[in-house]
This record gives sequence, structure tokens and C-alpha cells, in this order.
Amino acid sequence: MWNSAESFFGSYFIYWISVFLFLSYGASLLTLYLLGILLARRSIKRTKQRSIFLQSDDIVSATDIPSVTIIAPAYNEGKTIVENVRSLLSMQYPYYELLLVNDGSKDDSLQLLIDEFQLEKHDASFITQPIPTASVNHIYRSKLKKFTHLTVIDKNNGGKADAINAGVNFANTELVIFTDVDCIIEQDAILKMVRPYLEEDDKEIIACGGGIGIANDSEIRNGILTELKLPNNLIPLTQVVEYIRAFLLGRMAWSEINGLMLVSGAFGMYPRKRVIEVGGFNPNTVGEDLELCIRLRMHMEEKKIPYKVVYLPETLCWTEGPPDVKVLTLQRDRWARGLWETISLHRHLLFNSKYRQMGWLYYPYWVIFEFSAPIVETIGVLCLIAFSLLGWVNWPNAILLFLAAYLVGCLFSTIAIFMYVKSFNHYQKPKQIVLLLLAAYLEPFLYHPVLVFGQMKGYYKKFFDIKTGWGKMTRKGFKVAEDVTQQMRSKTG
Repeated sequence: MWNSAESFFGSYFIYWISVFLFLSYGASLLTLYLLGILLARRSIKRTKQRSIFLQSDDIVSATDIPSVTIIAPAYNEGKTIVENVRSLLSMQYPYYELLLVNDGSKDDSLQLLIDEFQLEKHDASFITQPIPTASVNHIYRSKLKKFTHLTVIDKNNGGKADAINAGVNFANTELVIFTDVDCIIEQDAILKMVRPYLEEDDKEIIACGGGIGIANDSEIRNGILTELKLPNNLIPLTQVVEYIRAFLLGRMAWSEINGLMLVSGAFGMYPRKRVIEVGGFNPNTVGEDLELCIRLRMHMEEKKIPYKVVYLPETLCWTEGPPDVKVLTLQRDRWARGLWETISLHRHLLFNSKYRQMGWLYYPYWVIFEFSAPIVETIGVLCLIAFSLLGWVNWPNAILLFLAAYLVGCLFSTIAIFMYVKSFNHYQKPKQIVLLLLAAYLEPFLYHPVLVFGQMKGYYKKFFDIKTGWGKMTRKGFKVAEDVTQQMRSKTG
């Protein structure tokens, strides 16, 4: 009988300890989100005030602005590569070069570029390699004067990070922008991205990120986003909400206290010198953007050079989000593996006072809340199932707690949506706002479980050392509106 009572009290103790830990974790996350809203609001206000004093026209007319190279890796992108290169060639910036790195594509990507832009083959033996990469076969440049700032590097396949490193080796500008060839970039994006480098005097800007938006079902003409529409399908529509919340509330908040640890690989600007100093992207991780940013911060901390990582709130780069559950799962699987690899690679940072705030605050946040969140959620669901089978769950209280958590999540999404609508002009129609809010309220039931499943799948692969690559990310391509001049030419023969 004593053993039975001891077992009962032991089990009851485990139950309440579990409840306490989950509630503490949730309360901590809630507090951080509230702080994030306050910091993000202040950061947006500060960014807008600065833009008044240094506008795009002032930057264009200046003679001492930094030169920039856009580096875009491509692998089997034949379906959209011509349209996307046109977009990258339409930038409003006086001193920039576009380097497209063909990473051993097996489709007709290279030939399409040769035909469209009248490219000529050049010898590649003159390229120095401060960062080791797979061998470069040829360099291609256009015979047409209007495309003189386009260079195509054809190299053997080495992966995305390796392709970007090859571009860094070839570039000879002060700043480099890393982007994906399937992204559509705003024409004035470079002008806005260089602004922090021109404004900052006390600290060196080692990375600057721009907002990323979802442009599924939007219209593109001559490589320019001509009509932004909300996606027709629920998965990419909900991802619009997720991006608004993550970029506006998350990254703006961290940027305000110089705690940003990630600049999206889809669109980020760096000083070329610093990228070379740290050895470029790490080809041994699929989370190369996060890993590079952490390594750059470590490098500056060790050299004791004051630095900043900056995020711009305005959406400057548009990409195609996963169109369905299968592709979304693949994406989050890959992101989770990249996070695991980076956290493991730099685990010495955890509570390491040598790296100051990065060691005792920024990196621990990533470990405790970014990396551990899907694990905590999964364990929470399993505990709920086990406790309910044992009859330990007080269902009225549990339902109230679930409703409270759901409503708080919806509140954060609602705040993010209205902050975005108020600050920028992308989604102004009442119907669009209603659809975004609807997606936000459905997200916890239909979208979030897919994210957690994809993340846990990625962790499972890393834990059991299951070898896998990036995964095939099937894309439909943007809706391209035919240019009026092209229509006239086809009619006149």
C-alpha cells in the first residue's frame, strides 16, 4: 500500500513539474514576443526617420558610394532563369555588377542565357581563389553593350554555398549581395541596402538584410513585379503572414539591439573583405546563411572591432513560397537540419562571456527558443496524450489554457499585419487584409502542425545521421505578363 501511495505522489509530482516547465517556457516566450513588438515598433520609426535625411536620389547622385556585386547561384533553373536575370539587371544603382554562377546545371539554363543575352565564352584561368571551390570552366560575358554588367560563371557542381564562394572570388567590389536567382528584387533595393553603410560611422556594418515577401500568383513583366497579389492557395497565403510576423516583429526587434544572428540567404549584403576573411560560406551545412552570420559576428568579436548587423523592414525581395504541404515540409526539414548543424558547430558560444551579448543572450535564445521550440511542442503533445490516458488532465482548465494561447498567437499576428499595412503599401485593400487575418487565425490548426512535423523530420535525420541533401524544391514559377512591345513585335512579324 505504501508503494502504491509513493508511486501516486511520484507520478503527481512529475505531472505538476511538467505543467510548471511548459507554462514557464510559454510565459518566457510570451514576454519575449511582447518585448519584440516594442523594439520592432521603435526600430521601424527610427528607420523611417533616417530615410528622410538620406534618400535614394541623394545616393544615386553621389560619387563616393560603394560598388556592389550581386551574386546569384543557379542550378537547373531553366524554367525561370531568363526572366529572373532580367529582374536582376533592372537595378537602379550606378555601380553594380551581376554575377550569375551556373553550378553545373544539367538542364538548358546556360544555353538559354547564352542565347538570350548573346554571351561569349572567356578563359577562366585568371580567377584567384582565396576561398577554395569546385573548378570553374568558363566565364561568359555579353556582346551587347546594355548587358556589360552581366557575367556568367560556369563551374562544376559544388552546391549553393560553393557557387556563392566562386562568385565572391571573382567579384572585385566593396560590397556583395547574395540572392537566389529565382527571386524578384525591387529596382531600388541596392540603393536602400547601401544606406546603412553610408550612415554608420561608429560601427562597421558586417551584414544587412532586406525584407523577404511571398509573390505566388503575382504578375511579373520584364523581370519586375508589376502587380502584387495574395496567393490563391492557403499554404503560401499563410506563409505571407508568417513572413510578416517573423521579419517585422522578430528581425526588426533583434536589429534594434544589435542581436540579429541571421540574414536571409535570399537577400543579404556583406563587405566582401570580411566574407573572405572568414572563408566564405560553409559548404558542409544547408543553413549556410545563419552559419555565415554567426561566424562573421565571432570574427568581429575576436578582433574587438565594433560592428552591427542591420535589417531593413521594407520588403525588397520577392520569392515563391512552397505551394503545397509536401514542398513546405521539405523546406522546413532543410531549415531544421541547417539550424541543428549550425547550433552544433558553434556550441562553444553558449554562455561564453568571451563573445559578450552574443554568448550569453543572442546564441542562448536560438538554442532555447528557435532550436528547442518544435521539440518542446512535440513533447508537450505527447505528455498531453499520456496524462489524458492516465486521467490526470483537468479538461476545463486545459481548454481555457489552449484558447488563451491561441488568442495570444492570433493577437501577435494581427498586430504584425496591421503594423505592416500601416508602414508599407503592399496590402491596402480591405479584402487582402481580411484574407491575411483569416490565414492568421487558421494558421495554428492547418499550417503550424506542418511546420513542426517538417522540423522534427529534419531533427530525426540529423539525430540518426541520415544523409540527405537540399531536397527537390518544386516551383511553379511566377506568372509572367507579356510585355506590350513584345506583343506588338509578334503581331507585326
